[in-house]
Amino acid sequence: MRVKVSTLSRSDDGGMALKEADPPRARRGRPCQIAEPERRERLLEAAETSFLDMGYAAASMDDIAHRAGMSKKTLYRLFQTKESLFAAVVAARRAVLEAMIAGNDCAGDKDPAEVLCCYLGKVARFVLSPRQAALYRLVIAESLRAPELAHAFYREGPCKVRERLEAWLSSQHRAGSLHVPDVERDAGMLCSMAIAELQMRLLVGELRMPEPELIDANVERAVKVFLEGARPADSPRKKAGQDLTYSPVRPRVRPA
Repeated sequence: MRVKVSTLSRSDDGGMALKEADPPRARRGRPCQIAEPERRERLLEAAETSFLDMGYAAASMDDIAHRAGMSKKTLYRLFQTKESLFAAVVAARRAVLEAMIAGNDCAGDKDPAEVLCCYLGKVARFVLSPRQAALYRLVIAESLRAPELAHAFYREGPCKVRERLEAWLSSQHRAGSLHVPDVERDAGMLCSMAIAELQMRLLVGELRMPEPELIDANVERAVKVFLEGARPADSPRKKAGQDLTYSPVRPRVRPA
């Protein structure tokens, strides 16, 4: 027995009248296909939410596929392991940061202090955001049980983020504008000076979301100290006796 469905239609006098009509037929054939980028984005969003809500160890591939509304077969076709899925989540978060620092404000021939403050200010705002802080806490909590999680996070997160800074420092060193012979070490040191103290306070709950003014003040101070130490040896201030180059103190050996 087919059930008639009442619908509204316009009558001859311009008013609206009820009219019986057959119910719409169910669409036959294959369901609408989701484009691959959208399917991947859905899975990454579901994975990130599952990891943060349940923890890395407790969140299963079944849970993630169900949350995304997809089959486990589709999930495994795109991500063979949970580790590779988590690495993709971190890479997706990093892409957000890369879009933030992609402009010319953080590159080019501008004053080094301006370039560094621009770059580190944007990185700091991203790292200290609630979502990113939650990911850091997740990695710390799970690192002993799942060391591959920490490796994926560090490889796809902090290491990749510093590559842009390392490339800029290297170009400045080659041009003689700054003295940074070990760009990997110096880039890590600069990032730590600008962000690490606020990040630690945030992660342990001693500080809520830092105010922009506090972030900017930390970044500007770190950049100032860094540039003082990275001045070339022939700069006027270094010649005036303000060389801050590190030299280890050798212990004195008393004669026997």
